Amino acid sequence: MIQGHALSVWLAILILIGCGVKRPLPELPAVDLSGAQGAVRQVIEPTLAAARAAPGDAAMAARLGMALHAHNQLSAAARAYERAAILDPANSEYAYLWGTALAADGRYAEAVNPLRAAIANPAARLQLADALYAAGQTAEARREYERMVAADPANAAAHHGLGRCAQGAEAIVAFQRALQLFPSYGAARFALAGIYRQQGQHAEAAAALENYERDKLLAPPMTDPVMAAVQALDASATGLLRASQSLERQGRLAEAASLHERAIAADPKLTQAWVNLISLYARLDQPGKAESAYRNAIKLQPKNAETHYNFGVFCAQLERFADARMAFQAAVDIDPGNAEALDSLGAVIEITGAWDRAAGLYRRALAAKPGLRLAHYHLGRILANQRRFPEAIAEFEKAIEPMDAQTPGYLYALGATHARAGARVKAVEILRRAREEAIRQQQAPLAASIDRDLAKLQN
Repeated sequence: MIQGHALSVWLAILILIGCGVKRPLPELPAVDLSGAQGAVRQVIEPTLAAARAAPGDAAMAARLGMALHAHNQLSAAARAYERAAILDPANSEYAYLWGTALAADGRYAEAVNPLRAAIANPAARLQLADALYAAGQTAEARREYERMVAADPANAAAHHGLGRCAQGAEAIVAFQRALQLFPSYGAARFALAGIYRQQGQHAEAAAALENYERDKLLAPPMTDPVMAAVQALDASATGLLRASQSLERQGRLAEAASLHERAIAADPKLTQAWVNLISLYARLDQPGKAESAYRNAIKLQPKNAETHYNFGVFCAQLERFADARMAFQAAVDIDPGNAEALDSLGAVIEITGAWDRAAGLYRRALAAKPGLRLAHYHLGRILANQRRFPEAIAEFEKAIEPMDAQTPGYLYALGATHARAGARVKAVEILRRAREEAIRQQQAPLAASIDRDLAKLQN
């Protein structure tokens, strides 16, 4: 009797060889690198040579597939992976790579069997369910999503998949659960809005799409070391940008800037790299380089709102408020619905004492993005300074959640406004909350400032 891991391996072999019918071994793919960037050729050419030198080596074929896959040569990658999987059918990683390349190439029905052979990998199960759904096998896809939810009720991607396989109220519940688990899930937002529209719930559809443009490419993270190894081979300019964004999220700004510079060396007309460098150089305290990045970005694409916005933030940090105002105004002229640019323009205008004009810009920002907490805070501050305390309190309350590093400051403003309005007991209650949050967020100077105000109120 075959047991445990051996059974999984044997089943994988049966799936891959078609229940006893031996698949022909495909030739290594023909690869045309004539138009490839130099850095890309440096990754693919050695792996191609190694695979040709060892035609019976499954690992060499798989490595070639990974190099091709990383650079979106999906059909060729799938062929190399298929060769690896046939040479070594017991290695489910090769089956997984083969299936993911086929699915990425839009060949969903062909991807199903390789992904089934790799089903022990949690990432493969999600890929399998998605491939089944895309291939029109909805009932089978639903069963896979249900298995994932049963195994891990906090799997947002599985709930999203269930929603796609359902209709009406059942779909709404599934999409809502996906968004509860991962609020920035762009695909779930879009799908939920679609169901609401089908049911004539247009207000709910509009609410579901709030922040969709910001979040449309975001999905729940999944631990997938196999695909991470593929992505690490991407030496293209756009691949370097993706890698640099990961470094930036980790706070490794100098390394992120270095990858951007490499991307520009590979493709000097890559506008987004110059746009990103404005912000990176500013945070690295390299103002000359930030200015140069801005000039290069607007030379390539003068009507890019993000370029002007990033430069405006850079200028504001240096207290070059006139330059910041011009940059934010340029961003708003290009994109009148850019909430962040509207809010920032309001902030630099507020400095001049033009409170009513600044408040108008904050309101425009909130009309474009009702959940923009900083705009609620800025508007609340102006209203408080105008002694319109009930309105100010309402704005500050909208800024408090979600609870994060910004919350203590917003609570502080709310408590101080209650104090100015004469609601001393309420002010003390909120300021205590602000102090607790400041301590929890390790914001000692803010906690000390709140302590001083509490002492004045309690004396």
